[in-house]
Amino acid sequence: MDRVRNPYRTAPGSDPPELAGRGAELGAARYAIEMTKAGEPAKPLVFVGLRGMGKTALLRRVAADARESGGITIVGEADRSLRFGEVMRRELAEALTRSESLPSRLGSVIRRAIEKLPKISYEIPHGAGSLQITGNETPAADDLKANDSLEDLLLMLNEQLHHHGRSLTIGLDEIQESRADDLLRIIRVVHKTAGTEHPILFVGAGLPNSAPVLRSVRTYTERWAYFRLGLLTRADTFDALDVPARALGVHWDQDAIEQVYVRTLGYPYFLQEYASAAWVHHRGERIAADDVVATATGVQRMLDESVYDRSFASITPREAIYALALHGLGPGTHHSEAIAGALSMEAADLSSVRTQLIKKDVIFSPARGLTEFRMPLTNEYIDRHLPELQKRSRLGENALKPKSRDER
Repeated sequence: MDRVRNPYRTAPGSDPPELAGRGAELGAARYAIEMTKAGEPAKPLVFVGLRGMGKTALLRRVAADARESGGITIVGEADRSLRFGEVMRRELAEALTRSESLPSRLGSVIRRAIEKLPKISYEIPHGAGSLQITGNETPAADDLKANDSLEDLLLMLNEQLHHHGRSLTIGLDEIQESRADDLLRIIRVVHKTAGTEHPILFVGAGLPNSAPVLRSVRTYTERWAYFRLGLLTRADTFDALDVPARALGVHWDQDAIEQVYVRTLGYPYFLQEYASAAWVHHRGERIAADDVVATATGVQRMLDESVYDRSFASITPREAIYALALHGLGPGTHHSEAIAGALSMEAADLSSVRTQLIKKDVIFSPARGLTEFRMPLTNEYIDRHLPELQKRSRLGENALKPKSRDER
């Protein structure tokens, strides 16, 4: 068996070969693509979830489906230092190279759009200055007219695409990191075209706080279609592991899949790591439970070190007390008042501790007053390291004692 042909993707940024358990999301997206192609407005789609749930992979698959249907896609990852005009220029340039069947007239439309985009400035390393790429009559990127022109340019491009029988899909990853002005322009353009015969399809992905980020820009985004991606079921885990292996002539024993499931609880990122290690260890045409057991300790140690240890190593005794209180409430999202109640304190007295844990990427707030561990299965990590965290927390017990009325 050629172990190099490992079907499980563990490299950062790689997509799993099988998007198991995401049939509802893919079905909704394909329906939206067909509606858009037919000139009917579809609800914008937003995939939300914790890290490692497959949001980016799902967004990429939807973009690929939109391209396969004959559409043009503009897909980018939000970054507060990156303007949408830069993303648009890059994506349109790639569309020219990957769409061999583009009619010459449509290709000319895209080239004209690229020429009209705001200028891009690249910093040259070692303080050697900057390099600017400009088009004809390009306005300054931070000028108000440039913002308006970008919207007008998107509307013009979209109209021309539909005139040539093509649709436009805009995809945005890491929505919670978006620049407010970029997000506003995208939302406004999508909303404007919804009332025309040439609508734009929007597909986004981000952490659970992406919904309030969108609402803060335009309240009507609360009527968009949101899909919360969670852990895979046992049946979905079977598909995620077995389908890619069978394509290469290998099958998983049922008890081997169960071994992976009980260790990962269906967390897609961890599934790929355990499956990859078992694949390298196995021989022949089957992956047995022994292959998982033999590699599990090493995989678990690697995941603890790469996913959790960095954040938890730096927490103070007071922060350890807070983390243990959140852990004691069980997996999922909890109100700040509940965490404070578990410590017999007021939520206001814990605000500074909560803020520091957010900065250290231990927790995050999906909505006002709510708190959740940033990474899935953090509760299980704490279970494995409970004695050391309890020991650290005892050093901060006096610092987090409830204050008397007079002290408040």
